[in-house]
Amino acid sequence: CMLKSHLLYWDFNLTVVLLGAAGIGKTMTARKIMLDWAAGKLYQKKFDYVFYINCRKINLVTAQQSMADLLLNNFPDGVRPTKEIFEKPEKLLFIIDGFDELNSVLSMEEVSLWSDPFEKKPVKTVLCSLLRKEVLQKSFLLITSRPTALEKLKQNLKFPCYAEIRGFSGDDRKEYFHKFFGDEKKATQAFNFVKENEMLFTMCFVPIVCWIICTVMKQQMERKEDLAQTSKTTTSVYLLFLTSLLTDHFTDSVQQSKTTLWKLCSLAADGILERKILFEEGDLKKHNLSLSTIHTLFLNKSIFQKDTECESVYSFIHLSFQEFFAALFYVLEEDEKTMKKSLSSKKDVNIRFLFGLLNKERLNDMEKKLHCKTSSAIKLDLLKWALRNCLNQLELFHCLYESQEEEFAKSAMDNFQEIRLEHIRLSTMDEIALSFCVKNCCSKQSLYLCNCTLGIGEREEGWIAKLRKWLFPLEPHCWCTLGSLLHHRHCPKAGLIHKPRCQWLQFCSV
Repeated sequence: CMLKSHLLYWDFNLTVVLLGAAGIGKTMTARKIMLDWAAGKLYQKKFDYVFYINCRKINLVTAQQSMADLLLNNFPDGVRPTKEIFEKPEKLLFIIDGFDELNSVLSMEEVSLWSDPFEKKPVKTVLCSLLRKEVLQKSFLLITSRPTALEKLKQNLKFPCYAEIRGFSGDDRKEYFHKFFGDEKKATQAFNFVKENEMLFTMCFVPIVCWIICTVMKQQMERKEDLAQTSKTTTSVYLLFLTSLLTDHFTDSVQQSKTTLWKLCSLAADGILERKILFEEGDLKKHNLSLSTIHTLFLNKSIFQKDTECESVYSFIHLSFQEFFAALFYVLEEDEKTMKKSLSSKKDVNIRFLFGLLNKERLNDMEKKLHCKTSSAIKLDLLKWALRNCLNQLELFHCLYESQEEEFAKSAMDNFQEIRLEHIRLSTMDEIALSFCVKNCCSKQSLYLCNCTLGIGEREEGWIAKLRKWLFPLEPHCWCTLGSLLHHRHCPKAGLIHKPRCQWLQFCSV
């Protein structure tokens, strides 16, 4: 697999960055590497010690620490790192998990670096010095992150190698369904239904979304409901999961359901605004939350050693759930000024979820199933903000796809004279979002795909066929050429020019 081909070349790369979308399995991969090393299955001759650093927990550290202090959690109780360990940095691997979840912006100008692993410094200085190879220069780093933090990462690393987790393959998805259901008949029924639904099957490449879809479908089977209710966008799948759980737990109390939902949403929104992912008991009390049965479905509890004492901290079951609840907070918020304030910073709320939740059908579902008053008052403001703040086109296309409203998408696409995507590896979901937006373009707009790569075989041909239907009547051999252009590193323009009667030339800007 792609991951192994990168990680096995440690002789040439001291730093490997493992990128992946939310819920794709970055943390699971990092922990698996750690466990396989501990079990003697991986890197036994390469590394004497492997240390796991959780960036989420780093955010809670306030006291000054040394590198030895930072690594204390990796050692058995009562054992501290010794100087001998640091004398051979070339035998050390540091796994830094969740770089994008760090509170502070790691800026080269702001931090004075240091090189003594036993000298106490602010934790920000300790981590920056490790990333920039000022301390333990010959040590190895494996860093996991969402792609959104890539620019920040580049500022802090020297000659990194990048790898990508691409999620479940088709066979992986089938295997996951069978393991989840544990019943051959139900697993086959659920998987066959999803496989016939292109959108659902595509979304299942993300493990966390695959788990949600399986959970919802299992509940639908138990209630003998129609599986066709399962939706086709990430937002609608998360919303279906939420309504399903709340319906199960609050069969007699509508008000209790509304109150619980509002508490979770306000906690999530405060966390996003304050860049907080781990919550202390005081945070839960502030929002009148207790760990009742329903809360434990969405919140995890863990023990964290803070300085010399241990305390309980809480987090949403996945960061994407916190982002979903935070977006939902602004949709449920009745004060229009508060809603518009959320647009002051892109980091305040997950924009894709917000676009998705403002879909008319979903707003109606929330009022009907969650008994919540909703508002679409910020819908146009949201679009204006997205255009004004120059979201990259592909991100905006995902937002419009989540909205699933063609008239709204058409009004948004009218703001573009051209669609231009360059040097991008398009995932299947990227292709679906792009196709949705191209379908809603006016006839005078241009599409430029320069050095973009996509899949191969039937999936690529199917996507090209959709674009052909929505754009202009090119001859088949021209679309064949376009398909080859999209996945080749260098444009074979000469080959394009020599294609007889090719109508693509008048549109080509490669």
